[in-house]
Amino acid sequence: MRRQPRQQRSQEVASRIEQATLSMLQEQGFAALNTNAIAARAGVGIKSLYHLYPNKEAIICRLAMDWLAAVCEAQEEIRRQAQSWPQTLLMLDEALEELDEEFVGYGALWLAMDLIPALHGVEHEHERGQIEFWSERLRHFGCRWPEPELRALVRYFYRTMDVAKQCTKEQGEAGRQMWLLHRHWCEQLVGAAIAEPDPARVWQSSFELIRQP
Repeated sequence: MRRQPRQQRSQEVASRIEQATLSMLQEQGFAALNTNAIAARAGVGIKSLYHLYPNKEAIICRLAMDWLAAVCEAQEEIRRQAQSWPQTLLMLDEALEELDEEFVGYGALWLAMDLIPALHGVEHEHERGQIEFWSERLRHFGCRWPEPELRALVRYFYRTMDVAKQCTKEQGEAGRQMWLLHRHWCEQLVGAAIAEPDPARVWQSSFELIRQP
């Protein structure tokens, strides 16, 4: 941002601009986004927008940083309260729902971040933090996998949960059933990794389960 809004009116203008940007991102995508359209959707003058943000990329950056901060805040709540892996997964599901509502389908925001070079390093650091967080949680609940295998599992879990949540959200009730199936699979897979210290045995039992008629 050009400047941090301190007065209530400026904060309200910034919020309207950011919410308008999120809505248009979901509807049209990053390429179709422009500051004139954002200002019109937000109901503010273009000069008011430029008073706060130099361009659309700056608005996306502000939203991205707020989103990532909200993710970390939700995870700290999970760390403090969740007493088991199933409870952790349930709290994560609830947190993803809240983030999706606050950031209007954050999948579109995530895609836009990939198109802004200034955010690539931020995304990389965020994923590193995600892997550290979930690795620590699995260790906390008793997982004894070697570090390389644990990190591979955590990376798979982290990436597929977000993607599956966004993809199934768009499919209505049918999508909800697919999401519940995916969440159940993740709960069972990670639960097995917590119970069994040998990754090879977990993979073998998983494949045998899949092959059953």
